[in-house]
Amino acid sequence: MNIQDLRYFHELVNLKSYTKTAEKFGVSQPTITAAVKRLENRFGGTFLIRDQPHKSIIITRLGVQFDEHVQSILNEINIVEEEIKQNQNASIPFGLPPIIGRNYFPKIVSQLFAKGLLHRLNVIENGSYDLYHLLLEGYINFSMLGLTKVNVEPGIKLEVVKSYPMCIVVSKTHPLATKKAISFKEIANENFIGLSSDYIHTKALDRMLKKSKINLNTIYRSPDVTVVKNIVAQNLGISYLTTLSITENDDVISIPLLDKDQPKFILAAATRENHIMTDAEEEFWEILTQISLRRQVLTSTLPS
Repeated sequence: MNIQDLRYFHELVNLKSYTKTAEKFGVSQPTITAAVKRLENRFGGTFLIRDQPHKSIIITRLGVQFDEHVQSILNEINIVEEEIKQNQNASIPFGLPPIIGRNYFPKIVSQLFAKGLLHRLNVIENGSYDLYHLLLEGYINFSMLGLTKVNVEPGIKLEVVKSYPMCIVVSKTHPLATKKAISFKEIANENFIGLSSDYIHTKALDRMLKKSKINLNTIYRSPDVTVVKNIVAQNLGISYLTTLSITENDDVISIPLLDKDQPKFILAAATRENHIMTDAEEEFWEILTQISLRRQVLTSTLPS
């Protein structure tokens, strides 16, 4: 079966014109007609009917159903072609959310450098939601993601690397700064400095506020975690962040939460199940998921 025949057929279904389809591909109309006939003979069905009086074509029910499969096939072929192109360019397209890029990724940089992989990374920085879809569509082959639930669509291979608690963040001079732990009800009606709505922190916070039946007075939102921490440090409000985003250089205090069933910030590595890794990418995946490190820990704990 000729892949080009599938491309001709799908475009013919879209344009519903032999003339326009032939012009788009720079071929003759008989070439398009022959392609359709080959497919119909190969699969034993009638996909298209020419309506000569109206100079149009009718897509049969079987043709519509066949075209759905054709779209899936062509999409997989596009992904394969993109992967081959990326392999030829010797780069590794890699998605990295900002919080993970600043606070976790530096921990594995030395390993990547030692393996000669660091310079090969083509890093795309974006939020986890957008990176997840770029991964599904084949624009990137690997990504680190921040999640609150391990729930992925078919076709995605996910490896949980680590999880981090969520906490309340206040300035060092805030009245709550002396507390060892806190419940959500204790922060009711506080001025709140939040992250943008596309952050998983915001979605997790909304669920907890609804569960606790309290409100916060949100006075500012930012897509930048550093900005949020700096505003909190000025004692203008509190925030809700993962402990991963808090460093010893921040002029803020992180307070653990007492509420049950607290969401956690799940740090995960992801790739597509159908992505065939090169040798370099297999090494990269091992470092990304810390598989080799886990093997070392397991070996060291086994009885001799």
